[in-house]
Amino acid sequence: MIEVMSSPNAANAANEAPEPDAPSRLWRGRFLAFAGILLIALNMRLAVAGLSPIIPLIQRDFPISILAISLLGFMAPLSFAIGGIFTPRIARRLGLEYTVILALALILVGHIVRATASNWGGLSIGTLFALLGMGFGNVLMPPLVKKYFPDRVPLMTSLYMTLVAFSALVPPLIAVPLSDAISWRGFLGQWGALAVVAVIPWVFQIGHGRSTAKAAALAATTEVHPNHVAIWRSPTAWAVAVILAVSSINGYAMYAWMPIILVDISHVSLAQAGALLGVYAAIGAPLAFIMPMLASRLRRVDFLVHIATLFFIVGYVGFIFFPTQAPLLWTIIAGTGPLLFPLSLVMVNLRSRTPRTSMALSGFATTVAYVVALTGPPVLGLLFSATGGWTAALIFLAVISLAGSVAGIVLARQRMVDDELVRPTS
Repeated sequence: MIEVMSSPNAANAANEAPEPDAPSRLWRGRFLAFAGILLIALNMRLAVAGLSPIIPLIQRDFPISILAISLLGFMAPLSFAIGGIFTPRIARRLGLEYTVILALALILVGHIVRATASNWGGLSIGTLFALLGMGFGNVLMPPLVKKYFPDRVPLMTSLYMTLVAFSALVPPLIAVPLSDAISWRGFLGQWGALAVVAVIPWVFQIGHGRSTAKAAALAATTEVHPNHVAIWRSPTAWAVAVILAVSSINGYAMYAWMPIILVDISHVSLAQAGALLGVYAAIGAPLAFIMPMLASRLRRVDFLVHIATLFFIVGYVGFIFFPTQAPLLWTIIAGTGPLLFPLSLVMVNLRSRTPRTSMALSGFATTVAYVVALTGPPVLGLLFSATGGWTAALIFLAVISLAGSVAGIVLARQRMVDDELVRPTS
């Protein structure tokens, strides 16, 4: 079980942001961490987004069955859930910076193995390595921001979430033409260079022998009480996990089935359905930039959660009752619901006082969310098989989305996870 150690005095000290620096001093001593965090973000979705468009090209070299393709898609949420379980434990032993290098090494090995694969086994092993590294990165990003930029959490979260969205958006757009130009192996292998570049700032950061002066001062505030408290005892931790889970199950279900659903109920062509899925995905980029800063300025973040829930429900109701009239409109509305994703990640830091708590909360929320997300695509498939249509599947997603509003009610209490985990001392 993921655990965190809490101390009221240390937690309160850690939550106090440093006095605002002059612009000339803002990045002093933190540029390596700034560059390192953003470079990690650029690596975070490449292995997920860049493979499926070139499957037909890979099949020219060796066979890949429909079942095998399905298993490749299943690996992403599974790997992210595994990352949620093990990353906090590894980081406690190695430290954040060394764990970052481990994550990037896994990503690099994964890209190389995929690019040199001679059969489905090699391709799947490489994909698994790359996705595990990205699963580690998912958990590491919030505590890295909390450690190095406690005074700029919303801004840094907006920046890295935007780059994560960018890393998911670009590979599918260039996959086929670039694979035609340099082969599919070259396309998959080239991303390894970005992983190597991302390692460089962290090697120099570790080479200093200590954290930056600002981060070192902050580290002194993170001394913790020796009592261990399981983070699952925190209602706020569960609320953050639930809104991330709602976003994840909707996202993975729609990425898996949306083109097929639209072809069946909206009577669009497969190309049009693919374009609509692209619209659904593209909405995430501006949301990733706006939501963290908006959440930091709102006293009642539960309003954002309720709005996201409403977007999900209205989008699915539109698909059910008016599927042919305005599929683009319903796609945009349903695609706005995943604003819960960047919101949940910034809440990891806004509802924790120390990098240690941020790490534990990030791991816990990620594990819960991606275990739940694993069920989305198969449940939709089973509901379609049982009913012969997509209405039951869309109703299922709408009902599941209501859990987000329940979590929003908990977040409205504005409690910190650390405070909920403090054990009275004798």
